[in-house]
Amino acid sequence: MDAWGLYGMGLEQYEKGNYSDAILYFEQSNTVEEHFKTYERLYKCWKEVGNKEKEKACIEKAYEQNPRNDKTAFEYAEFQAELGNIELTRKVLLELIERNPSYNKARDMLEKI
Repeated sequence: MDAWGLYGMGLEQYEKGNYSDAILYFEQSNTVEEHFKTYERLYKCWKEVGNKEKEKACIEKAYEQNPRNDKTAFEYAEFQAELGNIELTRKVLLELIERNPSYNKARDMLEKI
């Protein structure tokens, strides 16, 4: 099966709340072809099952692969804020707002930190 098909199966399991099964499909998808969105979904799955180490690795990989994706950048900033990395959080949020001034969630978060 191709990466897109495996991603779709993972997404279906994720939406049903079957995070462990979703993780298996997303990891298989990334084995066939890595993609930042798949790492972003893996980040959410690992967050649901409570594995901070894997959560961190996945959101960092997603951001590394596509730092200009607003949703990925925002989730990366949120995670960095949770870790207490305020300067990095601020930097990522400012970059996001610079390219997308209407991203209100980023503006709100920036005001709070």
